[in-house]
Amino acid sequence: MWYVQIPLMALGSFVALYLLTKLMGEKQISQMSIFDYITGITIGSIAAEMATELETPQHALTAMVVYGLATYGLSIATKRCLGLRKLVSGRPILLFHNGVLYRQNFAKAHLDLSEFLSLCRLAGYYDL
Repeated sequence: MWYVQIPLMALGSFVALYLLTKLMGEKQISQMSIFDYITGITIGSIAAEMATELETPQHALTAMVVYGLATYGLSIATKRCLGLRKLVSGRPILLFHNGVLYRQNFAKAHLDLSEFLSLCRLAGYYDL
């Protein structure tokens, strides 16, 4: 009977994952925060658990839904509350402004000068 149940559970986890992704909103990889990335990995891991758990797949489905709704709620809350957004996403770090490089901020951003300049070139800024 497992050869029928496993494909059905896999299909169920696929549908749940699809619906949660639509609920949380589609983002390109470059737009994702580290929190979005970690949440996506976690939900995917739970979906894999649901696909292979034959005894109690509803536990994994419940966990997926809770993670999805919590992420959705947090994204709405961070849009409305600046303090919470700073707590979750962090604050922007100024690296370059009006021809001045802020070298002390490079360490905070975990960048060195050559890496920063290559990122600038990729963005289309060849001469700072």
